[in-house]
Amino acid sequence: MKVRQLMQKELVAILPDATLHDAALKMKENSIGSILIVEDGGTLKGIVTDRDISLAVAADNKDPKTTFASDIMSKEPVSIPSDADVSYALKIMSDSNVRRLPVCEQERVIGILSSADVASEIKEEINQFIGLEEAFAKHH
Repeated sequence: MKVRQLMQKELVAILPDATLHDAALKMKENSIGSILIVEDGGTLKGIVTDRDISLAVAADNKDPKTTFASDIMSKEPVSIPSDADVSYALKIMSDSNVRRLPVCEQERVIGILSSADVASEIKEEINQFIGLEEAFAKHH
């Protein structure tokens, strides 16, 4: 299975000069735990997680209304092309210790793949397999 088949195409992103407050509001509105930082045109510059914001504000005393996303973002986050295999994406997530991978084509973000997306698909495949096994058992 290819990354493009599981990736989320609805992207939530902000510009690098958005404040942490803006980032947190957008994350809350969309019920997400991270936000992509892109330049005009969709070029990926970084990613900010809810944990990044929490640590910046609570531990580092940064003002969320005057601190920019670009100040705390993970720069040049690991990304993956849409035609990569999902198994490769899982290896990248594991090796990089991340749960979300931006999906890029020519440096433009076109989607995001999360470990939850993959887990949901695996669960569905397992349920289908169990259904087949149960049907087979009934007929034999």
